[in-house]
This record gives sequence, C-alpha cells and structure tokens, in this order.
Amino acid sequence: MSKKWLAAVALLPWAAFAQNSTPQADDATEITIYSKVKQPLTSALAPVEVITKADIERRQPRSLVDLLETLPGMQFGSQNGGIGQQSSLFVRGTESDHVLVLVNGRPQAQMVNNNFDFSRLPVSNVERIEYIRGPRAAIYGSSAIGGVVNIITTSQVNDSKLSVTTGSNDYYAADVSINQWVTEDTRLQLGTGYRETRGYDVQPQPGNTETDRDAFDSKNLTLGIEHQLNQAWTWDANVNGWESNTDYDGSFSDTSATKSYQFDTGLSYQAQQLAGQLNASYSEFENENWVKEDGRNSNLYSNVENAITRLDGLVQHHYSEQGYALAGMDWQQERQLSKSTGSAQPSRDNTGVFTSLYHTWSPLTLELTGRVDENEQYGTHGTWQGALSLAMSAQHRTTLSYGTAFKAPSFGDIAYAKSGIELQPEESQNWELGFTGDYDVLDWQLNLYRNEIDNLIIYKGGYVNSTENTDSLIRGAEFIVKADTGLVHHTISYDYTNAKDIKTAQQLVRRAKRKASWTGDIDVASTNLFAQVLYVGERGDVGNVTLPSYTIWNIGARYPLTQQLTLNGKINNLFDKDYQVIDGYDAPDMEFYMGADYRF
Repeated sequence: MSKKWLAAVALLPWAAFAQNSTPQADDATEITIYSKVKQPLTSALAPVEVITKADIERRQPRSLVDLLETLPGMQFGSQNGGIGQQSSLFVRGTESDHVLVLVNGRPQAQMVNNNFDFSRLPVSNVERIEYIRGPRAAIYGSSAIGGVVNIITTSQVNDSKLSVTTGSNDYYAADVSINQWVTEDTRLQLGTGYRETRGYDVQPQPGNTETDRDAFDSKNLTLGIEHQLNQAWTWDANVNGWESNTDYDGSFSDTSATKSYQFDTGLSYQAQQLAGQLNASYSEFENENWVKEDGRNSNLYSNVENAITRLDGLVQHHYSEQGYALAGMDWQQERQLSKSTGSAQPSRDNTGVFTSLYHTWSPLTLELTGRVDENEQYGTHGTWQGALSLAMSAQHRTTLSYGTAFKAPSFGDIAYAKSGIELQPEESQNWELGFTGDYDVLDWQLNLYRNEIDNLIIYKGGYVNSTENTDSLIRGAEFIVKADTGLVHHTISYDYTNAKDIKTAQQLVRRAKRKASWTGDIDVASTNLFAQVLYVGERGDVGNVTLPSYTIWNIGARYPLTQQLTLNGKINNLFDKDYQVIDGYDAPDMEFYMGADYRF
C-alpha cells in the first residue's frame, strides 16, 4: 500500500471518534472588505473568504503563503523557494500586481513599485484575513483587477499570548501578543516577534556539492489603541512595522534587507441608520540588495524605497431594512523615494469619488457602484460594477455580475518600458455568474467568470528585461464545497483557469490551468487535528519551460496541555515531494515544526 493510501486510511478514525467543535465562518460573520463598512458575509454579492484567528492557529502557518495557498482563485506562481524567499500571488490568472493588498483597510507602499511580496510580512500578528475575488476597482480604485486581500491586525477580544516554535532548517520563532480592554472604553494592543531560519539552497547549481544555505530572519512590532468616545463615535490608531534579511541566489546580488512600516488612524461613527468614517495613513517600504562579499553599498541602484500617503472617508445611510446608500472619496499620493531606476524620484496623486446603492426586493438583490478616479499622470478613469442576485429558494441563490477595473502603470513599469513605447493603463471587463447552495451539513459555490484585460503589462525577457502592453482573456471556473461528514469538517476547492495572451494565444506564464485542495479539520477528545492536500497542475514558465504538476500533503495537531498552555506540531510536504514552483528554484523538502502557546 502506498504512503498516500496509508495517510488516507489514517484519517478515517476521525469520523468515528470525533466531536467536532471547530468554529467556522457562519451567517453571523461580518465583513468590511465588500463595501468598506461592516455587513453580513451572506449579503455580499461576490465570492468572499474569511480566515479567522482560530483558523490561523489551527493551520500553524510559517508565512502568509503557507496560510493562503489553498484558497480558491489563489496561485503563488512566483515563489523562489522557502520561508522569506520572494513570493508573488496571482488571483484568477491576473498579474501579481492585480490583487490589492491592504493592512487594516489601508494600502501598502510596497505596491507603489512592486507586486506585494507575501513571504516576508509576518503572520504572527495577523488576527483575521478577508479575501474577495473579482474586480473591486469601483470601491477601491486602481489595482483591484483580480481581487482584494485585507490583512487585519486588530482584535476586539481580550487575549494575551506567548508563542515559541522550532523546526526544520534551524527555524526558531518567538512572538508575544497582548490584546486587552484596559477600561470599558479603551482597548490596547501590543505585538512583537522574531523568526529566523538557516534555510536551504533554493537554487542549487548542477554539479555543485557545496551547500549554499539561503537564510532568513525577521522581526516585527504592532501597537494599537482604540477608544470609544461615546455611544456613536470611536477613535483608533495603529502602528505596524517589520524588518527582514534574506539570502538568495542572484546574478548581480545575493543579499536583501527589507523594511516596512505603516501608521494609520481613524474616526468612525455608528448610529441606527447612519454610519461614517474618516481615515488617514502613511506607509513606507524599503528594499536593498547587494553582493554579500562586496558589502552593503556595492549595488546602490538595486535599492527601492516607496511611500503612500492616504486620506479617505465615507458615509453610509441605511434608509430601510432593505438597503443602503453609500458615498465616499479618497486621496492618495504615491512617491518613489529612491533612484533605483536611474531617474528622478517620481510622485503622483490620485483622487477618487464613488457611490453605491444596495437594495433587496425579496427574492431579488441589486447592487450598483460607480467611481471616478483622477490620476495626475494618466487622467480620468471611470469604473463601475453591478450585481443582481436571485434567491431561487431558501437554500439556493444565483448571482450575475459585471465589473470594470483599471491599473495605472507602476513607476517600475514605466522605467523599464520597451524603447519607443509609452505604456497605457490596464483596463478590464469582468463577467461572472455564481451559484450557491446552503444546507445543514453542506455549502457549495460554483463561480464562472470571464475577464478581458486590455493593455496588460508584461515583462519580456532578454538581455535587458522590458515592459510592454498586450491583451489577455481569462476564463475560469471555481467550485467550492464546505461539508461535515461523520463530524469531520471538509473544505474542498477546484479551480480551472484559462489565462491567454490574445496576441500569442499562449497561456500566461506561471498560471496552472488546474488547481485543487482539500482541508480536513476535527477535534479528537481535546486535540485538534488537520490535514491538507494541495494539487497544482502543470504550467509554463519563462523560456518555454513546462513545469510538471505536483501534490503536497500537510498535517498538524494542537493539544491543550492545560487551560493556558497549548502544544502544537506540523509537518509540511509530508511525503517529501521534490518539486519547483518556478523553474530553477527548489521548493522545500519535508519540514517539521513544533511549538507552544501560553495564554496569560
């Protein structure tokens, strides 16, 4: 009997002896990612996934990649190895900079000149993640072509915890988080942590017997305060920051240092029918690369430093139990603070205004949203989205939606534009048809989408990399099932993504047409167990290379030794699968981790 069958048989006793108390997102779950204000998850007319703090603790992720890679629509198609190595996310076959990444609802400066690197942002201080698929530019503006990910570090729950972890490749981590209501009206938050690993040789050279370990270390800090001014008004302020150092294999540099921090504050109002908010944030990101043997100042033109300053506000009026009207505006300034491209430091402003209407006439629900952006560099752009949902019965619903989106070329895109070419903003038109079923022991979703992107910006390889515009057509389907069988909770998803460059009729690189995952959760006595399977189909890479499909298994367990002390352990890549996510970079072999959480 094969190892995979042995593992499958080992899972069967779960169904016989379990008492499943695993909490899941349910009808009472509220989200903010859909319209920037709180509303029930079930009212969203677009596919939304919520990862709770309990989910994070059960999965025991070492990075955001580890946590997110099994979610529907997500592919980390550019992952240069293990923990701390560069990782880029493709959502529904769009580009890696087509997913808008927010921290506490505010955009990150890293996206000014780069796609967001999910491998380095610490997961230890993350309390919750909300993820919406499909274009949301009518609400959020530029970059929200494929979807939006909101990483939330604030918590309303009294919970203080010390965590320590050790594992493969000399991995060590320690984290402290304190979330406490110090008075009836004031909540304080403190989180800090450190992690390091010696790593492994992510890009081994043929015939090279000398091991070149690519190490990584990171430290982070989170501070937050929330104060209830009165029954209607609340003020909050937060600071998030992290620093990391990474060794890697490169032609012109092999060492990287990264810093990122964000300050944000907000004032919110909540009454029976009226809600509003006013927010301000400032974020900076800095990345330096150099050859270790030559010293930190040996490669000045590989340094990138960006900043985002943002002001935004909105007002929502619930005119009846059937619907609401929403209006808002935002101003954002992007700045490149370094001269890494050899040009003067550019900056540009963008001002956006939007309005939205949401109304239900049982069994129909309608949402219409329109937005206008005035970009200092690329002029005026209008985007809109609409959705019509029909409740066919108490258990079934179908939704038809259409949305447009745009993305202005980044400063890096412009700097590397092919000679004689003036890059145009990317624009998309997305149709989507969704079906859902909601039963006592099983929920399912089927989403079919068609996303046409004009002026898609791609990098063309060669002696000198360059950017140029092309057009693409992405057609896909997602099928998600969440079910309880024999008291085991299952989450199953399957993605089909046909992402073509219209001009060449070729599949866009690093996008697998097929991806599937399964996660099983159960409580056996006091122990929580989980198992996870991820399948990624074959995909093309740069240089007309086709990478084979791969399947990896992860398992983990948590056991409360006392009311305060919980032990945990996890094995990634259980069957030691040898595979590469991108050509030339080895993915991690089998890894094990063990640790403890102490609540005080």
